[in-house]
Amino acid sequence: MQKRDKGFTLVELLVVIGIIALLISILLPALGKAREAARTIKCAANLHSIGLGMATYLVDYKGKFPPSNFYNGLGQDPIVGQIPTTPTSGYVHWSSFLYTNRAALSAGVAYQSAHGWEMFQCPSLDNGGLPPANTYAGNNEPGFPNETAGVIDLQAPRLAYTINEAICGRGIYQLHFDGRGNQRVYNFVSASRVRNSSQVILATEMWGIQSAVTTDSLTNPGSPVSASRRPVSGISSYGNITADSPYKYPYNVPFTWATVADLLPDPLSTLSGSYPINNTTLDWVGRNHGAKKYGSVGGGTGGNWDLRKSNFLYVDGHVETKHITETVNPVNQWTDSNLDFYSLDQ
Repeated sequence: MQKRDKGFTLVELLVVIGIIALLISILLPALGKAREAARTIKCAANLHSIGLGMATYLVDYKGKFPPSNFYNGLGQDPIVGQIPTTPTSGYVHWSSFLYTNRAALSAGVAYQSAHGWEMFQCPSLDNGGLPPANTYAGNNEPGFPNETAGVIDLQAPRLAYTINEAICGRGIYQLHFDGRGNQRVYNFVSASRVRNSSQVILATEMWGIQSAVTTDSLTNPGSPVSASRRPVSGISSYGNITADSPYKYPYNVPFTWATVADLLPDPLSTLSGSYPINNTTLDWVGRNHGAKKYGSVGGGTGGNWDLRKSNFLYVDGHVETKHITETVNPVNQWTDSNLDFYSLDQ
């Protein structure tokens, strides 16, 4: 009798292939979820590291938080007042204060490569985040040249995180600075002023899509530039502003705290050209984690909300992963229970 050769028949091979295909179809979604969960955890760990860096900064600077950004070359002129009045030399950003390699900073080489700045990047974002308004050649997003040619901002070359403006105010220290008629004068905020440090947000993620984080150039009006340096705040720019609003900027400029009604269900679907249409800068907070799907949220209307979540760093250093709506409902977590806008309060 002839012996049968050892090996698979065609039917057996097809069965094995079918089983493997079935296992792959079952495992791939789970692997995708595990990969995204790992990215979310890594992003949260980076934010936690930023919190540690901020704690070190507070020790070095008498318990006061840094400004979010200011024009490079900041000084005081006896006639003009605060100078420079235009950012022709670029910006200084809070991330530069937390960078650990001080020698590289002083030599200026640190800003010409993303190497070493991993703490400020989120693995869920393309290239780890967005570039500054001014950066080295090849680092800009397509269609976004430097705001000022030949200038490099003192900022993380790729940035995934933004800061709370109520704690880290902008570098505006006199009325009507730079001739734009602003009525906001910021001050440095002491950590001791934030009484509920476990309930007030210090920093969070922003979108990794340039069109969602864009502003007008201050040196070339009408041209869009990367706004990654900008902070966000828990107020509504429009909403229910009235002359008798109980919470005001100094000099009687009224504002109201943002609610879920002020947020866009999906900011990426509500763009006009290169600019987002929104009532609050909280729409600049990226929804970066989880599969993109739509549904309803607490306090919001309709089922068209982008349900992806973000990481939020609190003043006490802990990090939470949640939906942006949870930061304003049931209470606004961008301020203290007394509703202070610390950096604008005199």
